[in-house]
Amino acid sequence: MDIREKLLALSMYCDGDYEKMIKMIERKEIVSESYALANKANYITLLDEMFPKVFKHIHKPPILLYYYGNISLLDGNKRLSVIGTREPNKYQIDMTKKIVGEVLDKCNNKITIVSGMARGIDQVAMLEAMKRNAGVISIIASGIDNPYPEDNNGIYEYCKSGNGLVLSEHPLNYVAKKEDFLFRNRLLASACKSLLITGAKIKSGTSSTVRYALDYGKDILSVPCNVSCDGDDLTNSLIQEGAKSILSSNDVIESLSYDF
Repeated sequence: MDIREKLLALSMYCDGDYEKMIKMIERKEIVSESYALANKANYITLLDEMFPKVFKHIHKPPILLYYYGNISLLDGNKRLSVIGTREPNKYQIDMTKKIVGEVLDKCNNKITIVSGMARGIDQVAMLEAMKRNAGVISIIASGIDNPYPEDNNGIYEYCKSGNGLVLSEHPLNYVAKKEDFLFRNRLLASACKSLLITGAKIKSGTSSTVRYALDYGKDILSVPCNVSCDGDDLTNSLIQEGAKSILSSNDVIESLSYDF
């Protein structure tokens, strides 16, 4: 086996578990190449020349990524990550549709939307991009052949097409654990130029993505919420702490440095 095949076999054996893979590499343990035979996805390793630069120098860069679709969508820097609550209210849904839709329209669909394919804000943002045949990148915490949740299969299939890209550190039908979603968030933060939050709770997976994005020097963009809410809203807290308040799509476009 060459080094790529060895890393594939290792990843398959470990179900993509980063810490387990690192320990086995340090101990120079060899995994049988038979473990690699079940894989049917494309894959790229940290040692490959074409490995996405956005992931190379982050906290615990992925050793191997499985993917379907157009991996060149990770080139350049015109990518906007859109994340938020899985249970958005009408205002949060409407603002996500309005801002994402207007950004894509004004930029001739040249902006790629990045998200985690979760229910709620992720889903709303990605569907707006799909309506316009724009680029969509989905970074999932489950196995590359096990899209989660199932009701987002349409997004998954779109991302497997030439207009999209779906990425995972985990092979086959791996079922994600809670910690996998949190660890995946470092990739959502690093894959974009700017991170847009249109609604989330203060203690949430969204807040972990924000922390990674701050570490990576990304622009944090936050849509204000109604100040009469219960106070548990991450977006207003982020604005208080220095995030850019997003009052229109032009604020997002300015952050992306798109000349329109």
